[in-house]
Amino acid sequence: MRFVFVLLLGFLALPTYAANVYRWVDEAGKVQYSDKPPVGQSKALMELDRAGRIRKGNEPILTPSERAALEAKEKAEQERRRMDKALLQSFSNVNEIDLLRDRQIEAVGAGIKTNQLRRAVVMQRAEQQQQQVDRLLKNKRPIPTDLQADIYISNKEIEDIDKAISVQQSHVESLKERADLYKRRFLELKSMQPR
Repeated sequence: MRFVFVLLLGFLALPTYAANVYRWVDEAGKVQYSDKPPVGQSKALMELDRAGRIRKGNEPILTPSERAALEAKEKAEQERRRMDKALLQSFSNVNEIDLLRDRQIEAVGAGIKTNQLRRAVVMQRAEQQQQQVDRLLKNKRPIPTDLQADIYISNKEIEDIDKAISVQQSHVESLKERADLYKRRFLELKSMQPR
């Protein structure tokens, strides 16, 4: 009885700015109280308010890495639900997904054609530069440094254009894969809806 009285006085004597009190059972089976949660695992952790009422209880104590993994899992689940909702609100059938995919591929395809035209122009310029080099070598004349620099720039530009085309082509493939994924998920969601 005395213990309960002392415990109640202890709770009443807590400063008003004290946020929470934690109660748990340690490994030895003893009940512990503190203003900070225990480190590691403990049994029956409860968060008490200033009046001694349980606010939260019996949740497992998580390490920072476990908490981060749990938060990441919850965030991924929330993102999946958001994507599912957007998918159902954006499309009424799979043909609309195909239509969107085709429009996106067409836009990327226009960019590929533009880069292919640029590449043809730069290749023509590089060939003219190489012809100049061939004439100079045939006449046993030195190759000017500005011509060497122009050739380097043309070759670098061709290389950059080739990389851009490669990225655009892989983007087309990813658009196709994403559309297939959306169609599968759309059909799954539609099959789960009540009729």
